[in-house]
Amino acid sequence: MPISASIESFNQLDCIVISDASETPDLLVVLCHGFGAPGDDLADFGPWLMQNSPLLAARCRFVFPAAPLDLARYGMPGARAWWPINMAMLAKLNETQDFSQLTEMTPPGMHTAAEQLHTAINQMQQRWQVPHNRCIIGGFSQGAMVTTCITLRHQFQPALLAILSGTMLEKSDWTRLAKSHPGCPVLQSHGTQDTILPISPALELRDLLHSNRFTVDFIQFTGPHTIPTNVLQRLQKHLEDLSRQDAKRSPSRTTQN
Repeated sequence: MPISASIESFNQLDCIVISDASETPDLLVVLCHGFGAPGDDLADFGPWLMQNSPLLAARCRFVFPAAPLDLARYGMPGARAWWPINMAMLAKLNETQDFSQLTEMTPPGMHTAAEQLHTAINQMQQRWQVPHNRCIIGGFSQGAMVTTCITLRHQFQPALLAILSGTMLEKSDWTRLAKSHPGCPVLQSHGTQDTILPISPALELRDLLHSNRFTVDFIQFTGPHTIPTNVLQRLQKHLEDLSRQDAKRSPSRTTQN
């Protein structure tokens, strides 16, 4: 089945949709880009994963939403964000290595972005008839933060939450919300040389989730603020495992891998 790509809108978010063109996917994978990136920043991951795995090509629909905030007015044409970020403040925190202000912060606009994305994901689920336990959400950097917020604040229960170079925010609220959440599988990755979002607050987030029934597969790599190939390969493995579990329930769409 050929891979197709289209642009569709869900709750006023323009999304790149990549699939094998079958009407009903077995798994819905929603991955969100980070601050300052174009809306299609992660879209190449869809074809890469599908070309590397016939199983995923047959069973997954990948959706890559463009964040709502256009940064052209800030001198960054083509760049988008889920909410504004004070980069000078981040640089100061990195200099002092005191991340308490960051981890307790509720960035202005984050809850609004999470609400908009949450509704968009619900629309995707309704459109393709995919329940929570067959939905994978996550993203890179700010995209990881907004999907973590959705999971905790909206008690979303995805088949997998992918936190790729994300960080801890609103620690008091997330701690309270994680305690009431039933937990879900998490793939989390972070570079030890990340100078944008250092690894220390990410380790706090890992420990918070792990202590509250979330099953966390944590990948620590030597590198900067990025997504290395081994992390994509681990994501591929998680998706393949979920696809095989789903194939047992719906064997008519099983493919060779």
